[in-house]
Amino acid sequence: MSSYDKIHVTVRGVVIDQGHILLCQTLDLPRPFYFLPGGHVEHREGAKNALCREMLEEAGACVTVGKFIGCLEYIFEPGHSSRCHDHEYMLVFEAASLGLKKDLPVSHQENHLALQWIPLEALSSLDLRPECLAGLLPKWLAAQDGALFEAFLK
Repeated sequence: MSSYDKIHVTVRGVVIDQGHILLCQTLDLPRPFYFLPGGHVEHREGAKNALCREMLEEAGACVTVGKFIGCLEYIFEPGHSSRCHDHEYMLVFEAASLGLKKDLPVSHQENHLALQWIPLEALSSLDLRPECLAGLLPKWLAAQDGALFEAFLK
């Protein structure tokens, strides 16, 4: 495996309804954590198409991809439990769906994940991965002048 194989591009969706954000929670790890729904961009697949595909796979919902919120370049700490890579470029978009509303039951399509609506003000108290995202999301959502880029390189 070349070092290029350890650099991955992912796409994540920010779905907000009634002051709550939709997050995935791991169910198959000794120490569960939360992350934004989405996943890897496949070869020759556009980021917006990848987000639509991933949301369908994870939540069983077709989404409308909204504005590009930001890009996070992140290198995981040595010894981190990532299963496939240690350097990531995460593209983050707003997303919406009529089937993804706080008052509706959320469909769980993957056995190792649960989808939960979390109050936005609770983000800082969660084990949200990558860790810097809890502080970045409010800043990105409040930005009026376009998308932001952040890098957390160790």
